Amino acid sequence: MYGLGRIVKSIQTKYQDVKIIDTLEYGRCLFLNGKIQSARLDEFIYHEALIHPALFLHPKPERIFVGGGGEGAILREILKHPTIEKVVMVDIDKEVVELARKYLLSWHRGRFEDPRVKVYYQDARKFLRKEKETFDCIFLDLCDPGENEGPSELLFTKEFYTLIKKRLSENGIVAVQSGSTNLNMLKYFSNVFQTLKAVFPFVLPYQVYVPSFVGPWGFNLASMSALPGSLNQNCIRKKRLKGKLKFYSQEVHNSLFVLPDYLKKNLRKGKVVYNA
Repeated sequence: MYGLGRIVKSIQTKYQDVKIIDTLEYGRCLFLNGKIQSARLDEFIYHEALIHPALFLHPKPERIFVGGGGEGAILREILKHPTIEKVVMVDIDKEVVELARKYLLSWHRGRFEDPRVKVYYQDARKFLRKEKETFDCIFLDLCDPGENEGPSELLFTKEFYTLIKKRLSENGIVAVQSGSTNLNMLKYFSNVFQTLKAVFPFVLPYQVYVPSFVGPWGFNLASMSALPGSLNQNCIRKKRLKGKLKFYSQEVHNSLFVLPDYLKKNLRKGKVVYNA
């Protein structure tokens, strides 16, 4: 599927197999446990779709929590918003972050060094249990739900989302990467949706096509406050971002939340996931 140019780095960490590979079709790519996680050619589509809907819908995002996101592109996108005062990033695998700092420069563009960013290397669930701080937006960019071999299996459960709810400030929003929305892989996306619905009264599912993933990818926004599904152009202008967007816009935002009927019907089949 991916024509190989050269293997830049290959290691086995405590948690997963990590490879950084220069491919012919998508440029430099990050693979975890043999699955592509991010490609230089199109990572901006994924990361802009994950980050900006929540940040534009929130009236004034200042304090941000990120679970996962070791490549650093999430930091790049978050810090385009001028209201941001603090970003806490928690990733369980320090070695992945260190590799990203060295080999994935176009992803993070030095944002790890921004004084507003604090990075911790531990389990996100344990971190949030211990720390009582609340956040305006929480982003969960964790390994695909349902992959038992990964370190984030327990971070797609009702118990974890209940903890997330406690760490959201008033009008807070959580954005969750929720797996593939390919026709033969809808179970995880639907389960994440239903599990979030068991905790939050307002959940908005959406999807975006990511070429290197060879299909559409799903996300969910959740909040204790009502979430409008559409955005007007004035909202984009008022934010006055520090940095350009390559994918996200008002028109794109509104289109992300328009789901086909088969996908909406499948969401009803999802099951709430509990800790084992």
